[in-house]
Amino acid sequence: MDEMLVTATTVDGQEIKVVRKNLEKGVHCYAVIVRNGKVLIVPQWKEDGFIFPGGSVELGENHLDGLVREVKEETGYECKPGRVIDVFTSIYMNFKTGKAQHSILIYYTADIIKGHRTTEGFDEYEKHYAGKARWVTLDEVKEMRFTSNIQQPIRAMIRYLEENMAAK
Repeated sequence: MDEMLVTATTVDGQEIKVVRKNLEKGVHCYAVIVRNGKVLIVPQWKEDGFIFPGGSVELGENHLDGLVREVKEETGYECKPGRVIDVFTSIYMNFKTGKAQHSILIYYTADIIKGHRTTEGFDEYEKHYAGKARWVTLDEVKEMRFTSNIQQPIRAMIRYLEENMAAK
């Protein structure tokens, strides 16, 4: 009996067929933070790719607590989550585990409460592939390469930023 296959995407855009029942579940929350006309972005893969700050919600963790924790770890800033901007599904190959993951990606607005940019919160993986967060213009965001499994969310976040940054 054939098992249903789904397509998972690697961080560099390669598509891999995987058995659906072998997917791991996950929830990821990301913060879209705008301050003084600039957007907070985290470099990845030796600045060959970028993400909005955020990441995996741990088992048993409230998703908003996970968002606050991830932003602090990746940027050094403590943030206050705002409203949900959008929610997406991503099926991708988790580079840390090598396993296929089916994840729900939730993008929130957020405001910085306190802190300063630092890499002190990086875990062992992040020390090897992530860079210090930086503030960039919307035009710079439009030119950046984001990891391949989040292209739909990134296009939506750019539309959100275009609409909301112009209004301010």
